[in-house]
Amino acid sequence: MSKLWMLFAFFLAGCATNQNSVPMKEFDARLHSIYIDQFGNIKQPSGSVSNGSTEALPAEAQDDERYVNAMIANFLKEREKRQDLKLTVFVHGGLNTYNDFWQRANRFSKAMLNDGQYAVFVGWNSGPFTNYFDHLFRIRKGERRPTLAALSAPFVLVEDIARSIAHLPEAWYTSVMDPLAITIPVEISEEKDYDVRRKRINQLTFAVHSDPPYTGTGVGGTYATILNPIKLVTAPFVDGLGAGSWDSMLRRTDLVLSKAAAFEGELTDETAKDFSDTAVTILLKKIEFLSSNLQKQGQPPIHVNLIGHSMGTIIVNNILARHPGLSVDNLVFMGAAARIKDVENGVVPWLLRDHNEAQFFNLSLDPYRELSENTYFDLFPRGSLLHWIDNIFGKVNSFKDRTAGGWWNIIRTAEDVFPVGLRPRVHLTRFPIGKNRGPQQHGEFDDYYFWCDSFWTAAGAQEKFNSNGQKLADADRKPRDCRTPPYRNPRPT
Repeated sequence: MSKLWMLFAFFLAGCATNQNSVPMKEFDARLHSIYIDQFGNIKQPSGSVSNGSTEALPAEAQDDERYVNAMIANFLKEREKRQDLKLTVFVHGGLNTYNDFWQRANRFSKAMLNDGQYAVFVGWNSGPFTNYFDHLFRIRKGERRPTLAALSAPFVLVEDIARSIAHLPEAWYTSVMDPLAITIPVEISEEKDYDVRRKRINQLTFAVHSDPPYTGTGVGGTYATILNPIKLVTAPFVDGLGAGSWDSMLRRTDLVLSKAAAFEGELTDETAKDFSDTAVTILLKKIEFLSSNLQKQGQPPIHVNLIGHSMGTIIVNNILARHPGLSVDNLVFMGAAARIKDVENGVVPWLLRDHNEAQFFNLSLDPYRELSENTYFDLFPRGSLLHWIDNIFGKVNSFKDRTAGGWWNIIRTAEDVFPVGLRPRVHLTRFPIGKNRGPQQHGEFDDYYFWCDSFWTAAGAQEKFNSNGQKLADADRKPRDCRTPPYRNPRPT
């Protein structure tokens, strides 16, 4: 692609980058990152960030459009060097801090660029304490009502504590029975139903990636532990207080694409068009526009990998609905907190609608890893965030309200959710139990080369991005090609 066309396409998108662009260094994590706060506004670092330095933006540069323009200008500059450069959008999940986000962007962006993918990390305010604070003191019925919320906060707190007490028997039962289901060879009902459907799934046309080891009836002494009695106190409060944080985080997933101003606050005749678009939405709209114009000129479109982890899959599902013009080659859900119903109502129609070559990857931990995950010396109920959502926080009125990232969940529903014609493009991946066999905990997915197709099928899951806690030097990494999966032809242009 010529430089002239690059500049022309950029101008058409309203992205002129001379005097109006945000001044940034040649390599800067901000050129690969957008962080959205609890109001839907872009938020940038105020000082240095761990694993890299990102100085504060000047006040006049705190503008969504100008910030996005700088990102797109840099992407197009890199794409001019290699036309097969993909745009890989990654959305993190819940319980991530602001510093976690910037560390991730600094840690991976350059390595991904070396692998032929231009990273765009999408971050959002998903910390547990700030979300519970909103639940208690700021939000009522999904809307910011600080005065009403402050006045009613004592009643909400009493309600949360009452929920904890009311759920005490269930919390105690789960705290005792989950470890037993793991440490002794007992086939629980979920596994029995899974086994029946697994045999059918293997006979259908799904691309199932589920290598041994798989014990079938627990993992024996691997997780043997003495029950921490403190857990019997904390377990009910995880239920009563955690549910409020969960509801608040769900609200914030919507604010990644639409500012709160979309549905609250005053509007005037001077209110700008698309005033509620967040920086993420602005970026996606510009990418759609640029891609469409490239195709009109006989050029390859901007190919996209769209990856979500945990609650990030809920946001990715919203992106699919709102930006159908994106040329997404690979849709990747890692430990998806999105409901099976969300996949059925969002991912399936998207795959059926003019995306005949797109591949969908649903990555799961081994279910016994989900059950056994514990933190802080086993002070809290066992289980990953997905296990907590299905059994504590989430409102599960039907089986399809369960999380799509649970291996037993997705296998038990896959035949019903995915039509026959789609199944060869649906990849269901389970990471087996064992060292160097891939992520073993819910938060470990991005310890690996999560942007590579070999990871999506667990084929390259043994290779972590970190070596003894240190970032691997580019020269020391094994060569890889993360652009075109080996099991299919490239997407036609």
